[in-house]
Amino acid sequence: MASETEVKSFRDMLGAPRLTLTASPQDSTLICPRPIGDHRRRADPQSDRFALEKYRAGGDGKNIVHVVHKTLDGVPVFTAGTALAVEFDELKPQPGEKVIQKELISSFVAIDLHEYLIRLGERGRKTVLTGYMAHVCVSTTARAGADLGKNVVLAVDAIGDRDIPGFTGPEVTDARLKKLGDAFGTVAQSVEVQSRYR
Repeated sequence: MASETEVKSFRDMLGAPRLTLTASPQDSTLICPRPIGDHRRRADPQSDRFALEKYRAGGDGKNIVHVVHKTLDGVPVFTAGTALAVEFDELKPQPGEKVIQKELISSFVAIDLHEYLIRLGERGRKTVLTGYMAHVCVSTTARAGADLGKNVVLAVDAIGDRDIPGFTGPEVTDARLKKLGDAFGTVAQSVEVQSRYR
């Protein structure tokens, strides 16, 4: 089996420009699908919070987008009005930050996220994704963003997932981010991205 250093990504084969991880509060938008409810027990918010703090310190809050789930009454996932819909206190939106409620998986489908990013100008062309879950909300949002022409950066340590049948949460996250990095965006260890938030 060839090593990772011997294999070119699909983006490399296409000659797609490789971002140099210069994402900052001045030139990008932070998009955060939130871990809530039962997922709170499986997600570590510290790296996610670090990114939020940097964007809050370095901007006006308009380029911070919180994505929260909206479900029909009685659905046993993210149920409104119950503990399943409660976010981490440290990740709750502050005044001036954009909040999007979505009913579908992607943060770009049937809501105004794309139009909102266009209105942000240069800051809306590059998106930094954090949040939960890697193989559901984060993955579909990254793919849709790439299709819409966004430069997508995925902060590894600020993205997580739950255990699924046959795989642990970390295994799911690792595999999904490698697939996304092959064709849809730039995947980086959060220490690399965070060093450029400062």
